[in-house]
Amino acid sequence: MKARSRSSRAWGSTREDSERDAPAPARGSSYTLLVVTVSLGGILAPLNSTMLAVALPDLRRDFGIGHAEIAWLVSAYLIAMAVAQPLGGRLGDQLGRARVFRAGLVLFLALSLAAAASPGYAWLIAFRTGQALVGAAVIPNGLAMLRESVPLNRLGRSGGTTGAAMSTAAAVGPLLGAGLLGLGSWRLLFLMNVPLVVFALLALYRLAPSSDRARGRVSLDWLGAGAFAGLLILITVLLNALRGDAGVFILVIAAVAFPLLLLGFLRQQFSTGTPIAEWRLFRIRSYAGATAYILLSNLVMYTIILAVPFFVREVQGKGSFTAGTLLGAVSVPVALIAPIGGLISDEAGRRPPIVGGSVLVVAGVTALLFGISSDTPYLFLASVLFVIGVGLGFSVGPASAAAIESTPADLAGTAAGTNSMMRYVGSIIGAGILGSVLNTNEAAPDVGLFRLIFAVLVVVAVLGALSSLLVHRFPQAHEEVPEVAPLSALARADW
Repeated sequence: MKARSRSSRAWGSTREDSERDAPAPARGSSYTLLVVTVSLGGILAPLNSTMLAVALPDLRRDFGIGHAEIAWLVSAYLIAMAVAQPLGGRLGDQLGRARVFRAGLVLFLALSLAAAASPGYAWLIAFRTGQALVGAAVIPNGLAMLRESVPLNRLGRSGGTTGAAMSTAAAVGPLLGAGLLGLGSWRLLFLMNVPLVVFALLALYRLAPSSDRARGRVSLDWLGAGAFAGLLILITVLLNALRGDAGVFILVIAAVAFPLLLLGFLRQQFSTGTPIAEWRLFRIRSYAGATAYILLSNLVMYTIILAVPFFVREVQGKGSFTAGTLLGAVSVPVALIAPIGGLISDEAGRRPPIVGGSVLVVAGVTALLFGISSDTPYLFLASVLFVIGVGLGFSVGPASAAAIESTPADLAGTAAGTNSMMRYVGSIIGAGILGSVLNTNEAAPDVGLFRLIFAVLVVVAVLGALSSLLVHRFPQAHEEVPEVAPLSALARADW
């Protein structure tokens, strides 16, 4: 019991300790300005992800490349975001959250200008991957600034508001991209970042956050980050190979390299003092449950967003407008409901909206599985997708807040980065699985293939619902957190 008491003091795990160690809570206009600042920084990644999607055919034509090559513009961005999220969060813990947040914004602006002037496709991939790497420092440090300055009884609504902003950015991205393409070149899409970054920098300057001071030396797991990136690249190659986009030689090399690189990655994570992600945080039951739910729910959402247009256009033979409005049926409720979900979680606790939202997601995906057919009415699809969107809106914000507040305040950036990393891992897996079964080079897929996809998603959604049961209701329920031990002791962890 004495060891556990020391652990609680070392981690600062009680609500009283966290609030005593943190800077003065943001109130009034400073609170609003902080939420605006974090939201402006947070929308850059999802906006640039979905906005550029509509420009892929134009990019392929302008640079004279094939479908396999253009796909790497999307994959490289997602992989870089996944790898750099925990690194950016840990860097903020070491050097100061606002300082790293500001540096990420400035570099994102510079790389956006460089991408707009790209002379070739290789340069475009390099600049866009750089955008993802520096943009990954913005999201976790923004969330950590909220954790550091916002009282716990308002953290849910703050996370819901920023989550709604990011969901809205992802939803309007394709429409904005199409409008900018209509005005001229795809290069305008990158220039769209300029006013957003400038506004974010001005808001941060007005905020003058106390978290701008350095906290320690820089110690990052670059070797582990490289190995993790290699693993995600190999996963993408292997999934593409299943679709026939790679030759037998490449498939064999990737299949042999993957387990070797995985062993090297695991060895590095067990031996280094600062692994790419703070894996020991997963000993905290609530953090593990909330982060698992983020991964699984994002896998469901991303796969549905990618699968619905294929189904509508290639099975039902309908146009892009129908597909776009159906995607809106998912994304719009997420944006509208997220602040409400955060508010409910502040009042009723984190677990109720997460569990309730996860049940709605399970119900919606199950309805898709049993209701899908070549002549499924538009109204049925829109209604089911709306239910899924409502479920995600209620649950994702509280899950992120629960993950961050269940960890020590001095590891808020690392915790947020690892949590956000799992979000992108879910996206990568969802995109890879869908791409491996939908071979657009052959005949149009049939309904049976989509039933298989939705059957897999039902299992994933159920696992997500089970994970949500591990999340705490109120943060003060976790007054004792297991002591930080070496990673080699994880197997002996006692929850």
